[in-house]
Amino acid sequence: MAKIGLNNFRYGILTEAQDGTPSYAGALIPGKAISCNVEISNNSAKLYADDVEQETDTSFAGGTATIGVDRADYQTQANLLGHTYSEQNGMVRNSNDVAPYVGFGRVIKLMQDGVLKWKVEFLYKVKFAEPSQNDTTQGENVEFSTTEMQGQVAQLANGNWSITKTFDTKAEAISYLEGLLTTTPSA
Repeated sequence: MAKIGLNNFRYGILTEAQDGTPSYAGALIPGKAISCNVEISNNSAKLYADDVEQETDTSFAGGTATIGVDRADYQTQANLLGHTYSEQNGMVRNSNDVAPYVGFGRVIKLMQDGVLKWKVEFLYKVKFAEPSQNDTTQGENVEFSTTEMQGQVAQLANGNWSITKTFDTKAEAISYLEGLLTTTPSA
């Protein structure tokens, strides 16, 4: 399938049970999607015996997710980075702030054999870090710049780190993604 679009970022603050069952308090929108790059790191080990390779391991080790959004409002940054925010004081960054783990997902527009599809890619556990700030003066021509945030991708205690599913309509994909972020563990 050919990827032809990216949209509908969603995130939710993660609460993880001891057995690795995730729950989220609801789907929040960090801004409109500009870019998303997920790089996964794998363990890589080989066991040699009798002068030949006998065993290999290429299991999930972690990763990074870098997202570009059209806006970086203070409430979203405070949610993702563990800062405090109020209308009166704005966003206060403190060196003791701790970013929470969040679930993060997106919808990717695909085309296969001339037919549009929408794929949900969801990361169960991501911790975002303070973005760098790079500002420039306006010159002769206007140049847009946006915020990028990078997060560390981790696995849940049960080993799950991602889920993906493809749909025939965009509405179905968004509904599924938002449903992942409104789940609560069963009693």
